[in-house]
Amino acid sequence: MSQQMPYAPVPPPPMPPYQQPPKNGMGTAGLVLGIIALVLTATVILSALGGVLGILALVFGIIGISKTKKGEATNKGAAVTGVVLGALSVVAAAAITIASVFLVNKLGDDIAKDLDRLEKEAGSTSAPLDPGTEESADEAGPEGEAANGKPFTIDEVAEWEDGVSVSIDKIAKFSPSDVSAGHEKGNDAYKVTVVVENTTKKNYKLANLMVDATAGENGTPGSQVFDFDSGLELNAGTVAPGKKATLVYGFSVEAGAKSIDLSITPDFMSEPVVWELKTP
Repeated sequence: MSQQMPYAPVPPPPMPPYQQPPKNGMGTAGLVLGIIALVLTATVILSALGGVLGILALVFGIIGISKTKKGEATNKGAAVTGVVLGALSVVAAAAITIASVFLVNKLGDDIAKDLDRLEKEAGSTSAPLDPGTEESADEAGPEGEAANGKPFTIDEVAEWEDGVSVSIDKIAKFSPSDVSAGHEKGNDAYKVTVVVENTTKKNYKLANLMVDATAGENGTPGSQVFDFDSGLELNAGTVAPGKKATLVYGFSVEAGAKSIDLSITPDFMSEPVVWELKTP
């Protein structure tokens, strides 16, 4: 008998080649950083930090796109989105920074201009001069009284060191019309004629003149009356250098007052002067 040869063993099937897992870390990091950067930039206050994270998002996103092109990653969409968000964050942060610098510089210029203006105004305004003298009335009291301790009278002129002078021409009683404003029923109404002279070298705005009235033993404040029918309008306009302006003010004060104290200030930086006007 012939001996039968055994069959050769069947070789195992070949193993599939080893495949590395996709390297999606860079693209994912770019997407996450891009989202955070855009959120921080939108807060304005943290826009600088958002800009820095936006740059990182750009870098990681670009690396992620490169890996997808080499077949090492599969999240191209995430990487592209990270690049887009990062770019938006960088642009927004740059715009906010430029705008902030511009606003800060403008604010600084405005503050400097205001300080210069206040310094000039402070240097050009002061206490009123005593009528009929060349000396400064630094001794004038807080009520704007003259150096002799008494208020100005209707025949006296108050002059401030900035060159504006004021005098009272006359006071007259009148009856406000039905269309007047500011008059209280039961009060007496008076017209006061004020003459303003501008001896400075620049225009003087009449809107800067502040006129207030009090009356009675208790110094009750009076209210200003506006009455077009009686010639009492809002005093506005400008007095040119070397010129005068005549203004008429109306006041409603408590009935029976024997005198009215009229306080006048040429601007808010100057000392007021008070005239004691006997009622007609």
